Amino acid sequence: MKVEDIEELLNSRIIEAYSRGFSVVEITRALRKTTVDSVYKLLRDTGRIPAMKRSEYRRQYDIDQKLTTACRRKGLSFGRWCLGWRLDPYVTVAELKSAPDKVNESAAHMALKRDFPDIYLRLYDGSKIKSEKERKYRSKPASLMIEWSSERKSFLATVPECPGIEASGKNWDDVFYAIKSVHLMHEYVKRIDWLLNRSGDGFYPASGVE
Repeated sequence: MKVEDIEELLNSRIIEAYSRGFSVVEITRALRKTTVDSVYKLLRDTGRIPAMKRSEYRRQYDIDQKLTTACRRKGLSFGRWCLGWRLDPYVTVAELKSAPDKVNESAAHMALKRDFPDIYLRLYDGSKIKSEKERKYRSKPASLMIEWSSERKSFLATVPECPGIEASGKNWDDVFYAIKSVHLMHEYVKRIDWLLNRSGDGFYPASGVE
């Protein structure tokens, strides 16, 4: 499988995860990326997340500074975070100023609890989130094989543990960096698959985003 093919597969998995109710931050967290940039851009460019109006670019909202900082660390503004959840930012600001209703929790409170649980607890419970081992997909060590292909007249790299994953190059350096890219994309796909399977393990995302 080439880089272009597995990249297309990864993009389809990300879109599927979002359509099934996982948030931009949750998908980014599953991929173990620092910021949401690539995930958000894909979902925006494919029409899953609406483009932000120019008038909203520099708008400031009266929200807790901790949430502002958390959004920035993920590469988001508060407005973009709301867009990802299909929330009205003004309604969200108003809802977050009050403690959540434990019976009928608002969409804004649910979004905050899922994306930034530590901030949710600090704001409404006055406590820090209990430190526990983070649940995430665990990758297994993989081998690398590089050999010369007379038929292709190039070096061919494969990962024995991942059938179908391969890359070619004119020398060892080229093929090594190519297979690294392919294998990383392959790992990303497996991480999203792990996320999608979490609903069978007691984790249920919010209703799918239309």
